[in-house]
Formats: sequence, structure tokens, C-alpha cells
Amino acid sequence: MSSLPTTVVQTLSPQVKPVAVQQLLEETIGREALLRQVINRLEQQYNCSLEELEARLDRGGGQEHPDWEDSIEWRNAIESLERTQLLRNILKWLIDLLAPLPAS
Repeated sequence: MSSLPTTVVQTLSPQVKPVAVQQLLEETIGREALLRQVINRLEQQYNCSLEELEARLDRGGGQEHPDWEDSIEWRNAIESLERTQLLRNILKWLIDLLAPLPAS
């Protein structure tokens, strides 16, 4: 184990319990699934990528309502998914740090 993870573990608040971090990870995975559903629904509804829909709207194609609102929801879902994936990776890393080391 490198010195960085040991330092991080030593400075964690006593209120940070592995079970709580695991619950956050599970919630994060559930949020990812929900965001993927939103993205998939919009991909199927418009039968194109978000970039293609935005380009069409920029050219004056499509309907202002609900196409613009859907494009905003779609963009927000993609950006939120990216942040959620980062959070999932951080939580997994933290869980690995909090896991007891195997006996030598």
C-alpha cells in the first residue's frame, strides 16, 4: 500500500463508516441507472444523438416545445451521469482504502 492511501485513511473522520460509504455507492449506482434510462429514452424518442438534435434545433428544425426542453433535459442527464460516474469511482476507491488489509 502506498503512503498516500494510508495518509488518507488516517485523516478520515471517525463518522465515515465503511457501511455508509457502501450505501452511498449503491445509491450512486442507482442514480447512474436512472440517468441512463433518461438518456436512452431520449435517444429512442429522437432516434439520434444529442449533438444531432442540438444541430437540428440550431438550424431551426424541430419544435421549440418540447424539443428544446428535451435537449436541455438530455444535456443535463449526460453531464450528471459524468459527475455520478466520477463519484462512483471515488467511492469505490474509498471503500478499497477502508477495507481491512489481509493478514500477512
